[in-house]
Amino acid sequence: MRPLMLSRIVLALCFLLLVSPSTALARSRHGDGVPYIVVLDPGHGGDDPGAADSSQTMVEKVLTLDVAKHAASDLRAMGYRVYLTRTRDQDVNVPPRDVNHDGKIDHVDELVARNVYANRRHADVFISVHFDASASPDTHGTHGYYCPDRPFRGQNQRLAALLTASISSSLARARYASPDLGVGTDVADIVPQTRADYPWFLVLGPSKKGYVVGTRMPGALIETLYLSSPRDVAALHHRAIMAALAQGYAGGIKEYFDGRARH
Repeated sequence: MRPLMLSRIVLALCFLLLVSPSTALARSRHGDGVPYIVVLDPGHGGDDPGAADSSQTMVEKVLTLDVAKHAASDLRAMGYRVYLTRTRDQDVNVPPRDVNHDGKIDHVDELVARNVYANRRHADVFISVHFDASASPDTHGTHGYYCPDRPFRGQNQRLAALLTASISSSLARARYASPDLGVGTDVADIVPQTRADYPWFLVLGPSKKGYVVGTRMPGALIETLYLSSPRDVAALHHRAIMAALAQGYAGGIKEYFDGRARH
């Protein structure tokens, strides 16, 4: 081996030794070298298709899984530990169980199973990936929800806001102008909840005995573009846009953890 080549290798190794520990530190929980744990929840699945475009060719449950898988890949490349509540087109609560112990098995158990999964993985954040639909075809863009009635409500709001901003910016870099419609609370959402005495989203709200097992970490639900918007649907047919959505999720999560590391 030539002396010049050897010296270059030594310099490169020294650089890695200097840089790698700080890089890993920024992605670890408390500077202990343990990576942050992210749980991504691809919305819907199995018998629940979610929203769809007018032609029924763009189906929410398929799109959420695609985006979540690619976001997971991007995050793992950054050094995070990532889990998905589902990796196929199926329910999460399989085989069907009475997860909330209310004496019956229904759609509530399916959603609570996602919370339980995140808790068992000791996740640092939980993000539910969705696409939206509206009565107006002119409505387009991305918006998010967070629960204000949790001990970590400030982190919930910050996470949701970072995600919608990051997704909008990522789409802009892919040359698709899509507005960041901001974030709101799950309590303020116009969609009726399952029970009048539980006003929160089942995947974001607090625990209620015999009904919901709440997550134990900050979380957000993001509605990524509108399947009722011809404009958004046309964009979603391009792989570059789907990739941009995944990168937007990954970028928002990274920014969230980077901010925590600075405080």
